[in-house]
Amino acid sequence: MRFENDYPSGLDMEQFEHVELISCYNNNFYKGIKNGDVLFGKSDDDRTTEWYLIRNCEMSYLGESYVENEKLNRYKERCT
Repeated sequence: MRFENDYPSGLDMEQFEHVELISCYNNNFYKGIKNGDVLFGKSDDDRTTEWYLIRNCEMSYLGESYVENEKLNRYKERCT
């Protein structure tokens, strides 16, 4: 899986700094691990957040997290 070393399954997604200036309801951006990485979290009203990595002008799906456990669950394809 791409980016698994930087963003492994089980990673605590609450550790990342929220970028309020460009975020809005259910569409939130965060500073990633590496300089220049941006994480995009697309939430729904069913307690699920889909996570994407934006790096070098490319957006890649990482996985999902859930309200009761904000740990990244890595998936190759979108589940929701």
